[in-house]
Amino acid sequence: MYFPNAELMMNPALLVLLGLIVGMLSGFFGVGGGFLITGGLLVFGVPTLYAVGSGLALVVGTSMMNMLNHRDLGNVDYRLGLPLVVGAAPAMYGAERVNNLLESWGLAGPVISYFYVALLVGLGIFILWDYWKTHRGRGRVSEERTTTVRLARWIQEAEIPPGRIRLPGLGNVSTLVSMPTSEIPQMSVFVPFLIGVMVGFIAGLLGAGGGFFLTPVLIYVLGVPTRVAIGTGLLVVIVAASVGSFVYALSDRVDLLIALVMLVSASLGSQLGATATRYVRASGIRVLYGVIVLFGGIAVGLQQVSVETGQELLSTIGSVALLGTGGAVCLLLVALMVRGRRRGDELQGH
Repeated sequence: MYFPNAELMMNPALLVLLGLIVGMLSGFFGVGGGFLITGGLLVFGVPTLYAVGSGLALVVGTSMMNMLNHRDLGNVDYRLGLPLVVGAAPAMYGAERVNNLLESWGLAGPVISYFYVALLVGLGIFILWDYWKTHRGRGRVSEERTTTVRLARWIQEAEIPPGRIRLPGLGNVSTLVSMPTSEIPQMSVFVPFLIGVMVGFIAGLLGAGGGFFLTPVLIYVLGVPTRVAIGTGLLVVIVAASVGSFVYALSDRVDLLIALVMLVSASLGSQLGATATRYVRASGIRVLYGVIVLFGGIAVGLQQVSVETGQELLSTIGSVALLGTGGAVCLLLVALMVRGRRRGDELQGH
């Protein structure tokens, strides 16, 4: 099938498979699926900036579906999400300017790919190390336990001036906000704002919606419960990806046909992914996320090396690693849901 904007011939079955995997995993992990979408499109040979722009367009659709599912499950904290959004949106525009500058220098492909690899592999290794560290020889521990508890508490209690700001019609308003849904007694609104700026810039640079990076930051840096981090992350991804997609569309870097083909199958998987969070422990969600992020980084790295060396076998290995791991995690989630529902039926029968 020919995709005119990206000027590329590609088997649409690959896009359907990628969309199905992305839909389910984004609903489960709350990441919008951008790190898988852009990574997968790069593996399939889509030019870098078209992979970024088209990936953002699909992220908007998958995130909207999945956020609504998580809202119904009570996993969205709007008090935390608003300052994240305010910080992320303008940073997306700045990142797109940097991407255009890199492209004019002929560096967009390798810089974006290798930065992607470093970030994904680093995140994956840290998440798996954290799981091993917190569960080593401790028996059954709290599902929300992490190695960064003290860091999260310190950041929550950090005092960032000004302590009060004047708003029209409201007078002097405290910048300390209570976030009960996230189990945060009080935190400066400037903390999530600055995190939003950082995540927005990275999202715009990589075309990943920011969720793949934001969700771990909310969990490990702010101490937000895993399921709330998933739902709130999606809220931010919708806005950030919408801004990013619009900016890339203005530069004619979005192939809507690619995005639409994947969106059809992604809509089917999103319902399953969000439902699966009911049947998996928070620590289990994190370790599965670490695995999929790590393999995503390996896949993108192999693709970039393949481009530079001309070894097409590396690109094939990267494709198998990305889709194979994602597919395996999806099958595992289906199995866990089936087992969880059977146990529920048995308990009701007794």
